[in-house]
Amino acid sequence: MVRLVKPNIKYKKSFLEAQEEFKIEDRQDDTLKGLRDNFPAYIKLLKNQEKGRDLPNGYVPASVYWLVDGDKFIGKVSIRHKLTELLRKYGGHIGYEIRPSERKKGYGAKILALALKKSEQLGIKKVLVTCNEDNIGSKKIIEKNGGIFESKVKADSGKDSGKIKLRYWINIYD
Repeated sequence: MVRLVKPNIKYKKSFLEAQEEFKIEDRQDDTLKGLRDNFPAYIKLLKNQEKGRDLPNGYVPASVYWLVDGDKFIGKVSIRHKLTELLRKYGGHIGYEIRPSERKKGYGAKILALALKKSEQLGIKKVLVTCNEDNIGSKKIIEKNGGIFESKVKADSGKDSGKIKLRYWINIYD
């Protein structure tokens, strides 16, 4: 059964396998270096950051969930509790990724739909979700989940600097 779970050491083996897949795409997060030896510290860091502790400069509290099927890690989603100016411009409330070997199987739409339910529980009434203009799959996932296109913006900092971002709003409830 596919579901969202809080990060847990129980999924370490599958999570690490997924990180190897992301390495091939050069998409591995710097916070994941040395993870194999210190996985419990990573889980603790995520819990602290959700509570607003141990946040890097410019970051906001965020709830991280993993999409799993049984004991298999499929992907992750981060729900930012509030938006900074940069997040409002081109980052959004929700960021998600599906491990490369599990893409094009409907998991992207599923993880976003489940994240929207979690956003509602956090009291977020209107969710901003963005994607790169050339990411057709993500664009379709956002639209399938009720995303209403607002604008295009050019990212002027960070790893996506120079890329065009599409900005979508999803109303959770009125």
